Order: sequence, then structure tokens, then C-alpha cells
Amino acid sequence: MAEEYRVGIVCTDKGQHPRVRLTMARREPDGSHGMTYAFRNFAPPMSDAEPQTAVGRNSYVFRCPSCPRMPQVAATRWWEIIDRLAAAGIKELDISLLP
Repeated sequence: MAEEYRVGIVCTDKGQHPRVRLTMARREPDGSHGMTYAFRNFAPPMSDAEPQTAVGRNSYVFRCPSCPRMPQVAATRWWEIIDRLAAAGIKELDISLLP
């Protein structure tokens, strides 16, 4: 059985605006994982995504309503980052601070 966790995903535009909650990454006791507010503040990878849209084929695309930042993170890398944060007991990630 997998360990359950929740990691809040926020944006501050590297400290330039107040903290805005974008989503909550979670793993359930059964090992499944997911995030809240899909298509409001982020788009999950979609294999049929068109190049002119704000949706990635292999990446999560985040959109902050308070700034023009739209970071993209490859799906496999995203869950590795979230798993590491959860293992370290870190409860929040500022997406604007990712390289």
C-alpha cells in the first residue's frame, strides 16, 4: 500500500505577487495520484494536444491567474518532484521557483 500525501502547488512569480494556490497534488492510499482544478489552473498531459493550445502532450502546463507565468513540467519528472517533496515532509511547492 502506498503512502498517502498532499502537496499544495502555488505561484508567487518568484516572490513578485501574493501566493496563489493553483492545485493540490495528492497520492491516495491505493497508490493512485492526481491533482485538483484541472483545466482551471493547470492542464494535464494529453496525447492528442494541438501545438497552438496551452496543453502539453507529455507535460503538465500550469497557468497562474496573477502573472503571465506558464511553467511546463514533464509528467514523469513532475511526480518524481512531488514524491521527493512528500518524502521530505514538504507540504507546498512554489511552481515559479522550478528551473
